Amino acid sequence: MTSSQERPVGPVGFAEPDVSGLGSRRRLRIGGDLPYFATRHELRDYVQAFEDLGYDHLGFGEHVLPARAPNWPSSMSPCEPWHEAFTQAAFVAALTSRVEIAPSVLLPLRSAGLAAKQAAEIDLFSEGRLRLCVSVGWNREEVQAFGVDPTTRGQLVEEQVEVLRLLWTEPSVTYRGKLIQLVDVALNPRPERRVPVWMGGGDFAGGGVPKPVVLDRMARIADGYKMFGPLMRDVRAGVDVVRRLRELVVEHGRDVDAFGVEARIALQLLPEDAWVTSLDTWRQAGATHLTLSNRRGAGGADAEIARLARFRELTDGLW
Repeated sequence: MTSSQERPVGPVGFAEPDVSGLGSRRRLRIGGDLPYFATRHELRDYVQAFEDLGYDHLGFGEHVLPARAPNWPSSMSPCEPWHEAFTQAAFVAALTSRVEIAPSVLLPLRSAGLAAKQAAEIDLFSEGRLRLCVSVGWNREEVQAFGVDPTTRGQLVEEQVEVLRLLWTEPSVTYRGKLIQLVDVALNPRPERRVPVWMGGGDFAGGGVPKPVVLDRMARIADGYKMFGPLMRDVRAGVDVVRRLRELVVEHGRDVDAFGVEARIALQLLPEDAWVTSLDTWRQAGATHLTLSNRRGAGGADAEIARLARFRELTDGLW
C-alpha cells in the first residue's frame, strides 16, 4: 500500500535545492525505518539483517489509540500494526548489539515520570543505544483519549522534556511547572549517560513543515530534529526547514554543530540512480542522519532486506 505522504519523487528534484553553506562537520549516519510488519518473525528477520548490513540507526513511530479523524490520511489505515514505542524498542534492543535505537514517542500520552522510567530502562538494557525522539502527535483525538487537552500539548512537552532530564540526572527531583508537579521523587536506576532527546514536528495538512513555534522549541531545547515523513516529498521545503532551524539554534546561543538533523528519503519510491544524489543533497544540506523511509514498503521482510542490501552496495564508501 502506498500512502498519501509517499508520492514518487523524481531524481531531478534532489539537485535543485540551494544547500550552500549548510554542510555538517559530522559523518552522515545512515539508518532506516522499521516497516509495518504484521508478525514478530518478520520484525526479527528485518532487524537482524539491518544490523548485519552495517546501518547506524533504526527508527519507528507509534500510535497507541489511533483515532479516525477528519485529518487522517485517506490512504493510511489506523488499523496498521502500530506497536507501542518503548515495548518495540526493548524488542529491538534484545535483537541487536550495535545499532542505535530511535523510537518516535508521542510524549503527551504518558506521564513524564513513566516516560523517564521507560526510556532509562531501554538505555540501560541496550548499553547506551537509545536516541529518544519525542513529539506532541498530530492525531488530536488520540491525545484527547488519554485525557490530555490538545491545546496544551506544546507547553506539556516542554515541561516533560525538562522533567525527563532532571529525573535522569538528579538523585531527587522537585518540580513545580504549570502542568507537572513533582515533590521529592527519584528515578532509580538512572541512565549512565545523557540520553539524547530529539524532536519532531509538522502535520499532513502542512506537508510536514513544522510551525514556527515548533521550530523555535526544537532549537531551544532539543538535541536534534527528526523530519516528519510528508516533508520528504518536497526536498526544497525540507532544506529550507533545516536552514531555518540551524539559524534558530545559533540565535539561541547553542552550538549548531552539536545539533542533529535527521532527514529522510523514500527509498522504494526513488529510482536507484537517484539514491546517491539524494544522499549527497542531504549531506550538503546539513543533515547528520539520513533515514531510508520504508515504513510502508511494498514487500515483505525479504524484499525490504534486499532493498537495504542494494542501497548499501550502491552507496558503499559514502557513509
